Amino acid sequence: MAGTGTTHHKIHGLTGWGLIIGLPFAACSAIKAIGGGAEGFVNWLSSPVGGLGFLAFVTAAIWYCKLEFDEVVMDYFDGGLRSFALLANKVVAFLSWAAIAFAVIKLAFLG
Repeated sequence: MAGTGTTHHKIHGLTGWGLIIGLPFAACSAIKAIGGGAEGFVNWLSSPVGGLGFLAFVTAAIWYCKLEFDEVVMDYFDGGLRSFALLANKVVAFLSWAAIAFAVIKLAFLG
């Protein structure tokens, strides 16, 4: 995979900044919503602004974790095991994101 290091580094930096910028907003919103108990938190996730904000933050977090684990795999594995681990990492990250995205979009937009 020649030439992918620069792209990987740029995306890693962007997702890192997304987490740094998004964490205070996500945390403050969640803390405010928790004041209403479980019902308040569900109501926050059910609103389009809360749901999309939470989904944006979780997307950045999952992508950042995926990129971090890619680096570990590329440093310590080679050959077929590296290819399998990178593919498995993509699949697990996507399935995690898809489950969270489905739940949030269902709450926020589909009632």
